[in-house]
Amino acid sequence: MARLFLLPLILIAGLITGCPKEAARDMEAPALTGMWIREGDQPGREPADTLVFFTKNGKDLLSFHFATTAGAIYPADVETEYKFENSKLALKDFTGGTNNFIPVESFLWTIPNREFSVKLYQIVHLMSADYRVIYRKIN
Repeated sequence: MARLFLLPLILIAGLITGCPKEAARDMEAPALTGMWIREGDQPGREPADTLVFFTKNGKDLLSFHFATTAGAIYPADVETEYKFENSKLALKDFTGGTNNFIPVESFLWTIPNREFSVKLYQIVHLMSADYRVIYRKIN
């Protein structure tokens, strides 16, 4: 009899503890959804000059242009999965080096939901671009 009483309590506790995390994710993911342009971008196509965050088939994805001298090895346009929880961004390695999410530790909102800065090498993993760039949301 005690088991019958305990089972509903466990189910309710699981639902209660599971909801806030999912709710936080649902509220934060749209903050990045859309197109972001790198400040001071030169005319022409530069690696990661435009970031597009979107959802497809239930996955949060990031796409950007990636044409470098390694272009023969890697695609010119990249699409990779991302996570954005508690204002922390993580990306899957588009080069296939790992299937894990890699934290983008330099991500920082400069104007919440409208502008952020990040070290470029944390977006474009193969470049030694250890400097901050600013992205502004255009839609």
